[in-house]
Amino acid sequence: MHAKGLSSKTVLAELKRISEKDRRYDDGKILCSMCTKPHLLAEKAYRLFLSSNLGDPGLFPGSAQLEKEVIKELATLLHGENCVGYLVSGGTEANLMALLAARNMARASQSEVVLPESAHFSFTKICNLLNLKPVYAGLDSSFRVDSSSVEKCISKNTVAIVGTAGTAELGVIDPIDELSHIALEHNVWLHVDAAFGGLVIPFLTNAKYNFDFNLEAVKSITVDPHKMGMAAIPAGGIIFRDSKTLDFIKTETPYLTDEFQYTFVGTRIGASAASAWAVFKSLGMGGFTKIVGNCMKTTRLLTDGLKNASFKLVVEPTLNIVAFRSRQSTKHLAEKLWERGWFVSYVPRYDCIRIVVMPHVKKRHALAFLKDLIKIEKL
Repeated sequence: MHAKGLSSKTVLAELKRISEKDRRYDDGKILCSMCTKPHLLAEKAYRLFLSSNLGDPGLFPGSAQLEKEVIKELATLLHGENCVGYLVSGGTEANLMALLAARNMARASQSEVVLPESAHFSFTKICNLLNLKPVYAGLDSSFRVDSSSVEKCISKNTVAIVGTAGTAELGVIDPIDELSHIALEHNVWLHVDAAFGGLVIPFLTNAKYNFDFNLEAVKSITVDPHKMGMAAIPAGGIIFRDSKTLDFIKTETPYLTDEFQYTFVGTRIGASAASAWAVFKSLGMGGFTKIVGNCMKTTRLLTDGLKNASFKLVVEPTLNIVAFRSRQSTKHLAEKLWERGWFVSYVPRYDCIRIVVMPHVKKRHALAFLKDLIKIEKL
């Protein structure tokens, strides 16, 4: 720290210089992120609530109201009109709160959780934190979790089953309806990680998937407004079917305006709730359906272009995620794409390149990518 402070002009100039090192969503070349540029209204709303703290709602009742309304919007979208929940730091914290509730309610001596092999890496962290033993179920030929494998994994120590509605690597949707039957039969908590898919699947116009609170066994769902919801980071979401669940995750807060907290992170910025609220109110069902539809059109354009150029898809896209392999070295191809400024993911588990077609990826970007991709592949 300097002995004497710098001028505001100097500080801002230095920040601008440093910010230029970051990639820009507007360039259309960030193809590996499940986040996107926030909606313009989300940015404006965020600035209005920069100093508010959802962790102390008695001081910030307006922010607390916005959080409740956002959770109500999410719950209703997921067929859980009477559900409860909170906006949290992201999908990791949301998944953490779900498994914490499941573990505490079950009170098993040696708690286990059944996870798909395709489960998000956040569950590795969570199992370590909560002293849960992960038991992994295999996948079928479509890379969805195999329900028969899930059933074989269940034991007297199982406290929860996890299914994914939109896997992070391939975008596939697990057979949540089959998992629901298994969970009911064994009286086990079913958590759905829909951090990405929760704000995509309800707006698909050509396909219907049963993955949410319509299913009796689903006790909790993760859904992140800062992904396809286009809210400003951080805005994850955890939704519980039953308000009684909160008794198993509450922490006493002796000096704050509320007696208890129900999230892992204590101080939570109200700006996240404001940004999500603004997007939901501005777009409505029609606006989201249009944006998701555009993403899916670009996804199909990419898919068709890849097939025409003889690239091999790992799986036909279900959501706006495309995974494909090179005819030669896929890893080498990914490295060359990065050198050309195309920021894709390489997924060793499937030896594939992964692209997430977020709202900032337009048709012109997809066409330019395909042109460069084909050129590099021929070298």
